[in-house]
This record gives sequence, structure tokens and C-alpha cells, in this order.
Amino acid sequence: MDINLDIEKLIALRHRLHENAEVSNQEEKTALIIVEFLEQFKPNQIWKNIGGHGVIAQFKGEEKGENVGFRADIDALHIAETIDLEYASKTPHTAHKCGHDGHMAMVAGIASYLKKNPLKKGNVYLIFQPAEETGEGAERINKGLSELGIKLDYLFGLHNLPDFPKGEILTKTGTFAAASRGMVIKLFGKTSHAAEPEYGISPVIAMAKITTEMTRIHRTIDFSDLSLATVIHSELGEIAFGTSPGYGEIRITLRAMKDEDMSILIDEAENLIHKYCEDDGLGCEISYTEVFPSTTNSDEAYNIMKDAATSMNLNFKQLKTPFKWSEDFGQYKLQYKTGFFGIGSGMDCPHLHDEFYDFPDEIIEQGVKMYIGLINYFGLHS
Repeated sequence: MDINLDIEKLIALRHRLHENAEVSNQEEKTALIIVEFLEQFKPNQIWKNIGGHGVIAQFKGEEKGENVGFRADIDALHIAETIDLEYASKTPHTAHKCGHDGHMAMVAGIASYLKKNPLKKGNVYLIFQPAEETGEGAERINKGLSELGIKLDYLFGLHNLPDFPKGEILTKTGTFAAASRGMVIKLFGKTSHAAEPEYGISPVIAMAKITTEMTRIHRTIDFSDLSLATVIHSELGEIAFGTSPGYGEIRITLRAMKDEDMSILIDEAENLIHKYCEDDGLGCEISYTEVFPSTTNSDEAYNIMKDAATSMNLNFKQLKTPFKWSEDFGQYKLQYKTGFFGIGSGMDCPHLHDEFYDFPDEIIEQGVKMYIGLINYFGLHS
């Protein structure tokens, strides 16, 4: 088995992707760069424009075996590049400040490995997924895989993790990352003259009660694990000192470590909102956006990932607590057996979404080796 990886080529790919950062649903050039890189390794097939700008590459063995997928997210963030890099983002107010450029390079590294070490059985699918940051991409890729007739037996993914030693592989059973969703509340009343508020129906009191009660809802309900609601935006009326407002809007992030707690949180939040609206004679409309199920690992997936890391002599650590941030990889568990792990990006690495963050090239090799360990676990070379 030849695992002499051309890391410099993968680093160059990462830098090129970083230079051409694109936000969710605009990843057209990113996808072209990925396809151009993959084509040199002669995959059996490449599908483009899956679920938007998604790319899927297939490497096929001669005999039947497991169908194993590896997923990388490909979108960047609306954060300006402020650090001095030779490969700084050329896209205004857009940069890879979450490390998706590195995630892509690691999954692309599997293609280089499989060119040197062809599969004997089964199939490996390299999945480059758009729109992770908005929570849309995984669901669309799921649909795309189904339309292509691809049924995965297992799907694996990773995220780099600042504050952990470089290259360390980290995962746990149960919840790895929280479920979350954006709740949009629209309150409809009636405007009036500011001198005669009694002739109108203002949302102001209901908004005050809703924002207050929602911020402490996690202390009033018996959840099985951490759950919370964070008010992130509110808007009331117009800037017109002669007018009492008739419309208000609140946006809240709901977060729970377990999907069942998220269901309880949604029900309780909606009941609370409807109560205060009814009390004040307001119309109400509730909708949701950026829906992320929890990212979870079964005992089986955990053991597979532990064995894969150990087989490649990688430093493996079991996490004790899940992360409070969310990952749309959780959508895939609705269709396939999934495994998700983290890879340490350094104790001195700035936090994710920090303007000074840059993915550390030094951990690309460990990420690719972890993926190789997973391929070997399923015996696709034997």
C-alpha cells in the first residue's frame, strides 16, 4: 500500500481554494477547482452541480463491497480577510474562516491515494457539499444521491477544532454537535398616531415578554441536556415619532444537544409566543430557517473511527462533552450510517469564524490518513 501522499500538492489546492472563497450557494468557481483537481486522478465518474454547486466523485472497485462516502463542506463565510497571506482571499468580504478549504483538501487527498491504490471491491464516493453554513446543503446532497441511485452504507465527515493539539483525532458516542434552528417570529398589530396609542395594537409589550421569557426558557423546562434560546435580532415599527408601531419581528436561535429536546423546545416556544400574542390581540406568524439536526455517532461508528485512527498510528481522544455549535452533517443520519469526528488544529489556532483564523496546513496529512484508515477498515483493498 502506497500512502506516500503528495502533501505539497494538497496544500497548493487548499491555498487556491482559499484565494477563491465563495459563500453558500455561490460556490461555482470552487466547484470548478475541485473538478479540475480530481480529474487528474481518473475517478470512474464525476457528477457536477449536485444540490447546487456540489461535486461527487466515484472510485469503483471490481467486486461488490461497502459503499463508503467522505464529505467535505465547500462554502466560505461573509468575513473579510484581514491577515496578510500570500494566498489571501480575492473575494471581497468573503474568506474561509471556518476551515472548509482544508476540509476540501483532505477529502481531495483521498483521490490521490486511490489513484495509487485502486479499490478491489466496493465504492468510495468523495462528496463536496455546498451551503453547509446555511444548513441547506446536506439535505440537497441527500436528494441528489437518491436521484443518482447511490445508496451509501456509511458516510464520514470531519471538522477541524481549535484548542486541541494539531492532528489529534477527536470524537465521541452520542451527540457530537448540537441541533439548532433559526426561529422567525412576525407580530401583526395595527398602527396608530403616537399621541393616540389606544386606537392601535402595538406589539411592543408582547415583544418584551417574548424576548424576556425565551432567554430563560431553558431554566423553566426539564430538558434532558443543554437547551437554550438566544435572541439575535428584533425590529419594531418604523423610525417615525408620530406613529405607534403595528408590526414587530423577533429572530431567535434555538439550540439543543438532542433532537428530542429540540422538539420540546419548539413546542414550548410556540405555545409561549401564541399566548402573548393572543393576550394582546396580535396576529402571529412563525417560520424556521437554517435547520441543523444534531450530529450524532452510534457506538458502532465510534468504534470504527477509533479503530481507523489506531491503525494509522494517529493520536485518538474520546471527547467528554459535545460541541454547542451545529453542523448540517446531522441531516445525513436520516439516510445513512454516519460517523463524524474532529481533528485538532492547534492550541494557538484562533477560533472558528474569527477574522484571524486560517486553516493549518500541517494537519492535512493526518486528515487524509484518517480517511485512509476508514477505507482500510472496510477492507476495500482486499
